[in-house]
Amino acid sequence: MQTRIKAYRTRLSMTQDDLAKKIGVRRETIVFLEQGKYNPSLKLAHDVAVALHARIDDLFLFDNSLPEPEAPQERVVLVD
Repeated sequence: MQTRIKAYRTRLSMTQDDLAKKIGVRRETIVFLEQGKYNPSLKLAHDVAVALHARIDDLFLFDNSLPEPEAPQERVVLVD
């Protein structure tokens, strides 16, 4: 997982400590989040997004290299 937390945070001239205090976590949590080494809970992701005036999916980027699920098969219905 990659994040854009640092870019959004610096755009708002916030330090890691500022963001940590705003959402009630330790600065180390912000460090690990920015490095993509910590998988946040949905609540933490929400709190970070609100603090940075962003959407969760703007901040957290997931690996999209997984194959797409197969499309459902088309059904043919024969009617007399």
